Amino acid sequence: MWYSRARPLWLAPFSFLYGLLMAVRSLLYRVGLRHRVKVGAPVVVVGNLTVGGTGKTPTTLWLAERLRARGARVGIVARGYRKAQPGIVVVGESGRPLVAARDGGDEAVLLARRFPGPVVTGERRAEAAAFACARFELDTIVLDDGFQHRALARDADLVLLAGDEGAQWTLPAGPLREWAGGLARADALLAVDGRAAGATDRPLFHGRLQPTALVRVAGDEWLEEPLASLAGRAVVALAGIARPERLAAALSAAGAVVREALHFPDHHAYGADDVAAIARAARAATVVTTEKDLAKLGGLPGLEGLRALRVSLEVERGEVLVELLAGGPAASGFARGV
Repeated sequence: MWYSRARPLWLAPFSFLYGLLMAVRSLLYRVGLRHRVKVGAPVVVVGNLTVGGTGKTPTTLWLAERLRARGARVGIVARGYRKAQPGIVVVGESGRPLVAARDGGDEAVLLARRFPGPVVTGERRAEAAAFACARFELDTIVLDDGFQHRALARDADLVLLAGDEGAQWTLPAGPLREWAGGLARADALLAVDGRAAGATDRPLFHGRLQPTALVRVAGDEWLEEPLASLAGRAVVALAGIARPERLAAALSAAGAVVREALHFPDHHAYGADDVAAIARAARAATVVTTEKDLAKLGGLPGLEGLRALRVSLEVERGEVLVELLAGGPAASGFARGV
């Protein structure tokens, strides 16, 4: 409904009220009437204006890896959406998850598998960030999906674009978490896979999600297989993400023959009936899912042949973007309009 012309007009007043409340909340933080917590390290935020589907998790991973390569002691902090374990959770460190997806959050467990530094979740992200700094002696925090989390003071905001922010409504009639004017708070914008907004005075970068391999579960490990093994292979595309059709498109582009697509809601909690249906589909073709879904489904009985499509972010002028967010020479260049 959000991305069609069938939006019911009776929701418009609720959307206006929601957008207004978010604008007032933002104003209170801007003028100092609501407190923002500072932690003992610079904080770089990855976020967006819309509900899901812009690539925040691979962007968070990309940014954390680039900052770490520059010598920073980096940790990733996230909310841990739909995690069952309340409070602060150390999801992983040294490239290994320490909890299951149900306890730490599916995206956080994925990050813990791919990032060699600590990954911490918590509903109160300011507390989680302060904990991470103290526990792991960090000097940089990358906050995943934190653009609207104003309670934590930040040093830079990277906002991902859905490409249609100006044409969409706020919740509940549309996918926007706040009015499109919120982009003015961003230090930089990133358009992934061709999505871009209209005219903006914010520095704009472009990136794309590039499939790099297949991943399978082997005990406690995730092992890579060549992407070329998809060529001519009959597959079932299984996705529980915001825009699941993208997985099938990526598999087709990699040479696979997509026989069926199984779509579930974003962050879906897979039950016994779901697993049984996936297992039945696996008898006819290889089931390929996302890494986020593999964090929940990998290793379950009947799903031993499950694979996930691994994607990585590639960013044009990536080092310039990292310098800008880290306050390096690029920051002064953009301040002069370069």
